[in-house]
Amino acid sequence: MDGTAGNQRRASVIEIVGVWLHIWTAPRDVEVPPIPWRKLALWTAVGAVVLGIVLAIMIPRINQGIAERNAKAAAEQAHAQKVNRERVIKLQQPRTGEFAALKPAAGASALEVDSARQQLVTSVESAITADAQKRAATGEISKVQGPTTCTHSAGTPTTGPVGIFDCYTIVRHVPKVQTNVAGSIGYPFRAVLNYSTFTYAFCRTEQFPGEQLIPDPRTVVQLPAACRAS
Repeated sequence: MDGTAGNQRRASVIEIVGVWLHIWTAPRDVEVPPIPWRKLALWTAVGAVVLGIVLAIMIPRINQGIAERNAKAAAEQAHAQKVNRERVIKLQQPRTGEFAALKPAAGASALEVDSARQQLVTSVESAITADAQKRAATGEISKVQGPTTCTHSAGTPTTGPVGIFDCYTIVRHVPKVQTNVAGSIGYPFRAVLNYSTFTYAFCRTEQFPGEQLIPDPRTVVQLPAACRAS
């Protein structure tokens, strides 16, 4: 028997939605109200207005929060860069001295001059090792084993009145194993030797973290003038 107005039952919410979405067909004895388009349009309009008001209030606050976080991060980065710059400036302060007793006499032969210069290099290497040991004692660097070796800095003259050297003080040796070759870990220094006066200056240099890293020239702390090639 077909359903009548007297014995029809009202569809449940799930059934109503199913009929409206055309995913379910109601039996004849189930009453399904029509889609209330006017109410939906009204509530949609009200919802849009409410959403607009909420966004108008929240978006400026969100943007302000982002700006404040960015400003805080920038300030923290600037502070960190300042602290690091001061640290590098301090560790790169030049050490100076002389080995006048090694200076060859006037009229010395070329062989004697060359020998005296080599003795000056060796003496400066020892001075750098002693300086590194003092730094290690204060906790600035790790304990060093030595020795220190100095070689002419790439691109600088190997003759003339001034020698520019890149020096390296060994902390520890790395033995050869199957996975890598033998090597060493240490600290770099830059030394400038004046062969006319047999005076010297050397500075510990800052190592850049990471292999093949190209540092930002705006943040690199230059070596003091005493440790740079003229």
